[in-house]
Amino acid sequence: MSDGAVFLRERKTATVSGKLRKAPPSALIWAWQALSLLDAASAPSSAQEALESVLAELPEADRRDRNLSAEYFYGALRQEIRLEWILGRLLPQPEKLPRPLRRLLLTAAYGMVFLERVPAYAVLSLAVDAARRVYGPGLGKLVNGVLRSLQRLGNAVQEEAFYVKQGETADSPAARARFLSLPLEIYALWRHAYGEETAEALARRSGARPVPAFRVHAGRAQAEELRKELLAAARNERQPLAAGAWGVAFPGGVPGSVRDGTLAELMEQGRLSSQSAGSQWMMESLWRAGRLGDFPLWDACSGYGGKAALAAEQGASVGLCTDVSWQRLRRFPQHFQRLQLPVPPLALADGRRPPLRLWEGNILADVPCSGLGVLARRPDIRRHVARMAAFPQLQYDIALALSRRLLPGRCLVYVTCTLNPEENENVTRRLEAEGLRCLEQMQTPHDHPFMEGMFGAVLQKI
Repeated sequence: MSDGAVFLRERKTATVSGKLRKAPPSALIWAWQALSLLDAASAPSSAQEALESVLAELPEADRRDRNLSAEYFYGALRQEIRLEWILGRLLPQPEKLPRPLRRLLLTAAYGMVFLERVPAYAVLSLAVDAARRVYGPGLGKLVNGVLRSLQRLGNAVQEEAFYVKQGETADSPAARARFLSLPLEIYALWRHAYGEETAEALARRSGARPVPAFRVHAGRAQAEELRKELLAAARNERQPLAAGAWGVAFPGGVPGSVRDGTLAELMEQGRLSSQSAGSQWMMESLWRAGRLGDFPLWDACSGYGGKAALAAEQGASVGLCTDVSWQRLRRFPQHFQRLQLPVPPLALADGRRPPLRLWEGNILADVPCSGLGVLARRPDIRRHVARMAAFPQLQYDIALALSRRLLPGRCLVYVTCTLNPEENENVTRRLEAEGLRCLEQMQTPHDHPFMEGMFGAVLQKI
């Protein structure tokens, strides 16, 4: 779970301002509107919520338009730091422009620099038209001038030298972070923790499109046949890849259908679930370590239930699932019933204040974290670097409170989706000083081309 905030009540859905609705509808405009929502005082809690709240109002939009809007939106967020630098070279004082207009420029710049399937002239035309309708001819002319200047830069914006400030060298951390569109704090952290080569690899992976992955449900009829079909469903000449025992990842894009139907239909039938390759890798590693199936399992930060469902499918007895968000918990019954799994008992609870005095089995705690392992999927995390410092103490407080509910010999399985030793190894070491023994640590491989970064530790109560 990458969102560390505690939400015990439902959030109100944010809406696009009436002014921005004047822009003619298109994939670029919907992405711009969603980016502007993230800047609002009552901003959605995640980028996904922002985009969904815009697209939910567009029943007439076909799937292709929605996918293109998502590409603009998430791509602009992943490349925001780099694009802001480019626009800063073209505008003397961009901060004086209305913030939504700057977001329009950002969205258009992403399309012109990174989106090969849409001609640059088409992106420019859409952005200028939107600016004129929303802000008038004066700012429309400014947008036209900026984007035409961007066109004239050509391939210069692809060169690393373009992102070097006066007085810097091309290999300085600040210049590298700017080119890789990563906050300097994150890039410097990775360089210090893992070395320069690994930091570069992680930064590039974080800036790429995430590779969608699915899990075939092994207990359903013809599961092996379905997995083979998915592995053979190449798209864009890129072959799907196995992701663990029952997972399939699609680096070339998700196929529209296989012999048994569309992927949406297979998911509705409970034969398939969307689950990241990193999450599947972690849960299978924990299962092999023998710490999920020996005793009843309490999933104490259960989110939407993906890990609990996988544990149950592997044979674990899931005895309780708790989370701070009712919005997440309320999806459990439908999710487990779709998979033909018994629905576990559910409770709304903060992990720092567990609802039980004692638990006789093991506890899984996929704790709130900074989410540095999922930056490709959650690019908006780049905007919230200042929040990182609060997570280690929060994680320690949750893990310590849960460990005090364990019987001697039972285990706390500590999991994050971040790449930060302060939240991973250091929290584990602090817990060892509180009567826990670390039996095993596991980390998704840093050199994997697309797998999300996750950390796990098995801590036994002494």
